[in-house]
Amino acid sequence: MTVARLEVPVTAIRDALVAAPVAHADETSRRVNSILHWLPVLSTNRLTAYFPHPKRGAEALDAFGLLSQFVGVLVHDHGSACQRYQCLHAFCNTHHLRELPAIAERSPSQPWTTDMITLLCQANAVVGEAQTQDLETLPASNVNVEHLRTRYDTILSKAGAGNPPHPRTRGWVKQSPTYNLIRRLRERRNEVLRFLTDPRVPFNNNQAERDLRMPKLKQKASDCFRPDTGAGDFAITRSYLSTLRKQSDDLFNSLVLTFQGRPPMPQLE
Repeated sequence: MTVARLEVPVTAIRDALVAAPVAHADETSRRVNSILHWLPVLSTNRLTAYFPHPKRGAEALDAFGLLSQFVGVLVHDHGSACQRYQCLHAFCNTHHLRELPAIAERSPSQPWTTDMITLLCQANAVVGEAQTQDLETLPASNVNVEHLRTRYDTILSKAGAGNPPHPRTRGWVKQSPTYNLIRRLRERRNEVLRFLTDPRVPFNNNQAERDLRMPKLKQKASDCFRPDTGAGDFAITRSYLSTLRKQSDDLFNSLVLTFQGRPPMPQLE
């Protein structure tokens, strides 16, 4: 069976991802026998690993088994399932750039959203400029970094003053999306701005989102997997082929060698 022949290289890919200094995580839905399942992904620009599971979030990631061993920087969409793991975290700022205009459209009395959008874009530009100069680090003492952090805190202080939490009488009280976003940006500042102090960390989680596009196209084309084993076989095969494609390997030749029982081992560093 072709999938069985890929067990060794795919296991090696997963082990290499655990040791990666920066990795991206995300998930997407899919259907197996018309029942909703989930497909988490952990990836870098050279490695990809998928893992199908009938549940989403914490249960799927625990079954995946990679993040419990991961000690690098995990880039994700601030999901609570990912935040449980004891590694450094970096939040996707593209998601913030989607949430902020949505709040501004619902409530024109939130001018801070425009200020925060401007600041995040300027911070991204500062990092981009440093990268064009081949700087390996962006010192925390850099005047631009300190100025951006100060502006960041000032914007959130004003935003918080204009959006107090709903008072609690007893039990849990549901807060507004605006308050929840302000709280996340304020309490998780290090995760939001990690790209400023660690040039290895990107501004967004586009890598993981790109890696999920092909599985979504697969679902659109074939609707769902009929046998339960099909989703698992696809995840293994796609993990291998996606990794080879990122490394510019000849996919046709690699498949021929795999059918011959000699699957090429991808580069793992």
